[in-house]
Amino acid sequence: MPNPDQDRQRPGSGPASAAPLRILLLAPAASAHTRRWADDLATRGHTVSVCSWHDPGPRPADWRVASAPAAGSWWPWRAARAAGWLRREARRVRPDIIHVHSLGVHGAMSLALPAQTAPCLITPWGSELRAATRHPGRALVAWLTLHRAAWVVPTSHEVAGHVEHRYRIPRSRITTLSWGVPDALLDARNNADPGPVRARYGIPADATVALSIRSTAEVYRTHEIAAAFTRAARVRSDLFLVVLAGHRPADAKARRAQHQYLARVRQRMAEQADRTVLIEEPLSQAEMFSLMRASHFAISVPRSDQRSSSVLEAAAAGCRLLLSDIPPYRELAADGLHTDPLPDPLEATLTDALTHAQPLTADDRQANRELIDRTERGSVKIAQLEQLYRDLTRPST
Repeated sequence: MPNPDQDRQRPGSGPASAAPLRILLLAPAASAHTRRWADDLATRGHTVSVCSWHDPGPRPADWRVASAPAAGSWWPWRAARAAGWLRREARRVRPDIIHVHSLGVHGAMSLALPAQTAPCLITPWGSELRAATRHPGRALVAWLTLHRAAWVVPTSHEVAGHVEHRYRIPRSRITTLSWGVPDALLDARNNADPGPVRARYGIPADATVALSIRSTAEVYRTHEIAAAFTRAARVRSDLFLVVLAGHRPADAKARRAQHQYLARVRQRMAEQADRTVLIEEPLSQAEMFSLMRASHFAISVPRSDQRSSSVLEAAAAGCRLLLSDIPPYRELAADGLHTDPLPDPLEATLTDALTHAQPLTADDRQANRELIDRTERGSVKIAQLEQLYRDLTRPST
């Protein structure tokens, strides 16, 4: 493969061709991020195929999805089967570009493909980079995958710096590109009556609503959110907490761990049973945005993250953002977004925020919405990704 530092241009630097591309995504097919980008790329006329380690879930209409064979079998046996399966899929698809999402199992899968198959991009997920700092095997997979890629596309500047300094990837091969917010959400009316949405989920019409916008999981510290709410609710009678069960992991071991964690969260929420609700069913993006617009506070407090699309959507919906004090969220504040940082110890700082915070003023809500509309419009982000694909597939001169 030609040296991309010498032969490739930065995304958006060259003319775009009208010819559709054959795009192969190595990514978890059940992920909302994967499905959204596959949908958007297919809408733009490209032929999109997704190869996923896990069961893909519902089959899409506009792009093809396949999952690795021998699910549930002995891991080394399945990995060997998957390597041959993926090479056959690549020969069938004949991709112009390969886009790998995460440096975990899908990064490892990408190493089974011959280097000359097609130019490869990597979108590293923060969770996999965190795991790699604690596990030499994962770190080796991350190193090999990143160094084999033509381009690396993180969603935050912090992760871009981590990839550059820890894995020695040249800055000239890294483009920071967030997921953005879909145009349909940005263009939706923000003055819609929240009453029907609140009634649907059993939220009092006059409550001050705090919404935990991430799935219930230890990584998102949902139990600490529930504990902080319980303490704040003792002195603030208008508060109401909404928690999302959210994404169900495809891996059986991860599902069991989530089930156990959910049980702990339910037990904590039971202390304020009449002022909390746990939404069990997964919500579509439109349903989630409607719930955000019916809420006053949006809570996202992981110990590490990238540029979260959920946080961006909550800002566009007009929520006050109660966020952990971590570099990617500081980036949002530096960009001009109105946020409330919550340093550790989280339970104490979140309790204080929930006790005293008021909904954003109309001016602050409008400022956040305008910033997101100006900098995070989804159609612009997908066009930038498409241009990056074209730059990487353009013949070298």
